[in-house]
Amino acid sequence: MAFSAPNPTYIAFIDETGDHGIEKIDPKFPVFAICAVTTTVEKYVVNAASNLTALKYFFFGHECVVIHGHKIRKKAQPFLFLKDPEAQQRFLERICYLFDDLDGHIIAAAIDKPKLVKQYSNPANPFFLSLQFVLERLHMHWSGKLSPTNKLLCVFEERGGNEDARTVEWFTDICSGNNFRGQTFHFGIDFKKKTENVSGHQYADLAAYTVARFVETRDESRKDWVVVKKRIRKSMFGNIYGYGLKIFP
Repeated sequence: MAFSAPNPTYIAFIDETGDHGIEKIDPKFPVFAICAVTTTVEKYVVNAASNLTALKYFFFGHECVVIHGHKIRKKAQPFLFLKDPEAQQRFLERICYLFDDLDGHIIAAAIDKPKLVKQYSNPANPFFLSLQFVLERLHMHWSGKLSPTNKLLCVFEERGGNEDARTVEWFTDICSGNNFRGQTFHFGIDFKKKTENVSGHQYADLAAYTVARFVETRDESRKDWVVVKKRIRKSMFGNIYGYGLKIFP
C-alpha cells in the first residue's frame, strides 16, 4: 500500500501529457500518456539533476528556469532565443544529451483514446488505466529490491486539489492490490508544484510528450523519440513493448 517515504532509496518522477477526458477528444492530440523516470536517489542527484542544472547555466546563466516542453515547442518565454535556428539546434542537442546520459529508466503508458472509446462501451478513465500500467511496471522493475529500508517514492507533479485527491485515491487503490497482477506495491507518494523546479519532472515532461507523439504517428525517425527510446525499460531481448512502454488498447 502507499506510505510516506521520507528517505527513499529509489525514486520515480511521474508526469502526464494530453487530456485524460474522453467525452470530447482533440483530434490534434488524441493520445494521453503518463511517463515515469525512475532511478536511485543517488544516481538522480549525481547524474540527472546535475546534468540538467549544467544545461540551465549554459543557456540561461542560472538554474531557476523550468524546462517545460510546451513552452519550448511554442518558443515562449524564457525560450524566445530558440527562434534563432542555430541556438535551437544547440539547445536540442543538449536536451538529447540529457537522455543519452540518463542513468535511469523510462516507463510509460499511452492510451489511444479514439480506439479506447471505439473498442469499449464503458471505458475506464485513461488516467487510471495508464497509471495502473506504469505502477505495475515500476513494481516489476524494482522487484526484489524494495523493503522497509529500500523504498520507492513516486513523485507526481501537482495539478490541483480535486485532481491530486483523485490521484491519491487511485494510487492507493492500485497499490493495495486493485491491479492486473493482484499484488501489493509498497510505494510512497508525494506531490511537487511545477514552480518547485524539480529536475525529475522536467525529464518526465519531455519524455511523456515524445512518447505520446510516437504512439500517435509511429514515426521511428523523430530525433526526440530516438533518444527517449534508448532509456525506455527493455526486456532481455531489447523489446520495449509491454516492458517499458504499454500502449492501450
